[in-house]
Amino acid sequence: MKRINSATAFMIALLLVIGVLSIGTFSFFSGMDNSYILIQKGATPVRHITNHYNFIQNKRGFIFSLTFLFSAVSLFIMIVLPSEEPVTVSKVSSAPEPVARPVRESSGISAVVEQIPVEAKAEEPKAVRIIPEEREAQDSAIDSVTLDESLDAEVFDEIKEGEDDVVYGSGPISDAAIIHFVHKFPDSALKFLYRKQLDGKALTSTEEEIYLGWEQRHMTRGKIKSYIKALLDWKELPKKPLYEIWKEIRDHIFENIQ
Repeated sequence: MKRINSATAFMIALLLVIGVLSIGTFSFFSGMDNSYILIQKGATPVRHITNHYNFIQNKRGFIFSLTFLFSAVSLFIMIVLPSEEPVTVSKVSSAPEPVARPVRESSGISAVVEQIPVEAKAEEPKAVRIIPEEREAQDSAIDSVTLDESLDAEVFDEIKEGEDDVVYGSGPISDAAIIHFVHKFPDSALKFLYRKQLDGKALTSTEEEIYLGWEQRHMTRGKIKSYIKALLDWKELPKKPLYEIWKEIRDHIFENIQ
């Protein structure tokens, strides 16, 4: 015999309660109706209660049963009506995601040193309004990187994901690895340079530790800044929100490099 689940049992019990309350409401109403008679006095009939106690008890029972009947029916309607489907929020992976050719989306996350396959696509960071105080802080932060360290662009053909690789390597980071890193992870390159998220928020402690490790492996903000300026033929980095700068770099890589 098939067992009845709890939801089905609850609905059956609720329907039984509605049925009992309906019968009770009708019974109390009939009792009230039988507790008085109409007496003709002149042109207008007058209601005369024959059993006052019985009339009062049936009236109270009628009000009680009708109130709970209304509540039970309302609960039943709430359960039966379809509810909106819940919106699922996917958790953003902490792994870096390279620039993809078919769909122009950003990882929106920092590159990490764990060598794991990337499966989930992260959403493009939303545009945020930067107030003047935040913009001045952002400009001063990048202006503090005054030294543009040159990179040897001729080494691009020598790029390999070896020990000098920014994300997966453990040795000193070479110029070729930095160029490869900017092409593959422009969002992480900007976050390393500006020391903040693309939406203007502060970096996490994990990201700070990762970026400190990269600096200890001889990757500098000056080299990142210098190559980004050379890549897009900029004299200076534009005074724009990070997500807008990232879009320009991403589009340039799509159109000219990949």
